[in-house]
Amino acid sequence: MGRLYGIALVILVVILVVPVSPVAGRRTPRAVSGAIVVARGKSSTTRLISIPADSLAPPGARHNWLPDEGWAWMHWLPFEEPELAAALGTDAAGIRSYLSDDRRVLAVLARRHGWRVGPLARYLTRRFDGRVTRSRLADLRWRTERVLTQGHLAQHVLFHSFHGPAIPAHAEQLFGISRRAFVAARQAGLAPSDLALREGRSSTTVRAGVLGILTGEADEGVRTGSESRAQSKRMLARQRRYLGCWMASPLPKFDPNNPFGGPNGNPGSASGASRPAATPGCAGMDMTAA
Repeated sequence: MGRLYGIALVILVVILVVPVSPVAGRRTPRAVSGAIVVARGKSSTTRLISIPADSLAPPGARHNWLPDEGWAWMHWLPFEEPELAAALGTDAAGIRSYLSDDRRVLAVLARRHGWRVGPLARYLTRRFDGRVTRSRLADLRWRTERVLTQGHLAQHVLFHSFHGPAIPAHAEQLFGISRRAFVAARQAGLAPSDLALREGRSSTTVRAGVLGILTGEADEGVRTGSESRAQSKRMLARQRRYLGCWMASPLPKFDPNNPFGGPNGNPGSASGASRPAATPGCAGMDMTAA
């Protein structure tokens, strides 16, 4: 073999392949992340590739892509969070810390504690067995598999508790402005409390309206057999706890050219959201929101 000259290309890729979904016709999810290191002689550069955290994302999708499915946007989890944490050998704070980097997937933690994705999904959704149709049960298990294997989806459903279309869709009711005007105001850096003040609305009234919308979503999740009553109360309690923080917080900034970190290259959420200074008392809240 002759000596090697030129460019040495090293590709570091981690791929986790999980069992086939029980729902026919659906592609098996994979968690994929990667970096390319290109070396020329003694110098080298590292370029991170923006690979969607959800392997079911369409080609060319941005890293923070989410499926256009109601359960994901309304944060309907088909299992109890404490049971998930126990199976992973951690607690809610541990899961939040782990998913702060959404290139990580919960299935890795599960494997460390003797769980494969399929059996764990069946265990977590067992309370629905016999209470919903077989088709619905298969769908709930499929959703659970995806939460376990898709980093950004898990981060969003569990912790981006104000990120969804419902609040912008009710902008007229809440703020007296159109959805488009609401989105523009948020993207311009206005916190909901500032927007309420600008539009002559009471912050107390806006908060009550938002809580009513979120409560309606939680009730619908239970009614449709998408989540248990206990889990819906758990998520709603989280939203209620951080509602004041959401009211006082502008949107995080997103750097599409640096999908694996903040604008200064700091590691963290692969969605590329750089957090503004935390509002007092809101340090535990993920500010990715409507």
